[in-house]
Amino acid sequence: MNDKIIKYGLTSALAASMLSSCSQEDMQVSGLPGADDAIVFVTAFPGVETRSNDNTVIGSLNEGFYVTAFAPEDETTIGTENKLNEYFANQLVTKTLGMVNAFGSDMCRWPANTGTKSGTLKFFAFYPSVETLRQRAGEDGNSSYFELLNNSTSSSYSYLMTKFKINKDISKHVDFVTATSEGNKTANLYSGVNLNFEHQLSRINIRAWGAPTNYEVEIAGVRLGNVNTEGSCNFSGTWTSTSKGIVEYIYNEGDKVISIGKGQYNKVDSATSIMGNGGAALIIPDTYSTKWNTSEENGFYYSVLLRIKDKNGSLLYPYTEEEEMTTDGTDNKEVVYLSFDKSSDLVKKRLYKKDGNYYTSDNFSSDSLYEKRDDEEVRNYRWAAVPSTAAWVVGYEYIIRLGYSTGVGVKDPADSHPGEPIIVGISPTVVVEGFEVVDDEDLSDRFDIIK
Repeated sequence: MNDKIIKYGLTSALAASMLSSCSQEDMQVSGLPGADDAIVFVTAFPGVETRSNDNTVIGSLNEGFYVTAFAPEDETTIGTENKLNEYFANQLVTKTLGMVNAFGSDMCRWPANTGTKSGTLKFFAFYPSVETLRQRAGEDGNSSYFELLNNSTSSSYSYLMTKFKINKDISKHVDFVTATSEGNKTANLYSGVNLNFEHQLSRINIRAWGAPTNYEVEIAGVRLGNVNTEGSCNFSGTWTSTSKGIVEYIYNEGDKVISIGKGQYNKVDSATSIMGNGGAALIIPDTYSTKWNTSEENGFYYSVLLRIKDKNGSLLYPYTEEEEMTTDGTDNKEVVYLSFDKSSDLVKKRLYKKDGNYYTSDNFSSDSLYEKRDDEEVRNYRWAAVPSTAAWVVGYEYIIRLGYSTGVGVKDPADSHPGEPIIVGISPTVVVEGFEVVDDEDLSDRFDIIK
């Protein structure tokens, strides 16, 4: 596998060109380097592309980012543990006077460089905001998540974002980038401070292909099982205190299902994305060296929400409705029902079934009773797991290609019969592709700062 790390590099070229055309006297304007001891951060982050997902956060560093600084020359400490006090904390810095790639804040000023002191500061920057991260993780207003923890001393820096959480719903995932730098008033008052932002998550795209001879596969969702969904990040790419869970996207309104086995997507290089409008998954990276099986609860797996038909159009999986029904008349928990518009074949909504009726809520309340229209069709799907291994590195993007020519997988760990083979074959083939390092000027293969 030919992996290439994907990072955004920042440059001081802008600051140099800006300064060469201005005299020191000309720059004495609030917000410019040198004016009123203002700290200016110089970046070269590309803008974000607009995506089709309505839940996407549209924006980039142009909205500003957040910076904490420590002054190691300041002898002020806090508490009995002799922690170094923040010089300023979690401060929003925004575009400075409309200049490209220059950011600052009235609250960010250099300390004095008098005597033996050069006015040194250590910077920790990140994007997006803590509030945005909590909201996207489903923990809006919960201060126990995404807490900034300072354990820095005069001899070493330790700055963490604790209890970082990944939403189970892939469509809510958001990128997280950080940068660290050190500068001082003597050297950087007029040149500005360069930051090198890096992605702290791995981006995962899953595609499917196949040329089965006697069946067709229709895909309506994707899941990653036993991946890191919580942890603490120390801003330098190291994750600790991680815990595992699942992330998934079940096709929703406006999604179009993917059909494998009708002549399309029949070769590995024609594999198509099955991420739907949920977009790529953004995961806390790790090495997952153990495949899931019924005895390895924490083993890694991919899972795909699908249905299978034979070449005559008869449903092979998820079997018959009678088998899907539980004793209380509700639909089996492993079965997912989706309503489709017949004319467009686009998903309308997810439904739940009980006693032959459909509901829009899994509590089957009377006010959620759903009457199917003549112009729509309801189809049932079930998860099919692909036990695998993975090794995902901070800042890398991976493309996973699942081949459905000789098998569809086994029943998902959440199924009532986990690990049981599903009708045809045992497991799809898995091909993993990464990206190489790209030039700072070539942004075509880089993944955006915000999903």
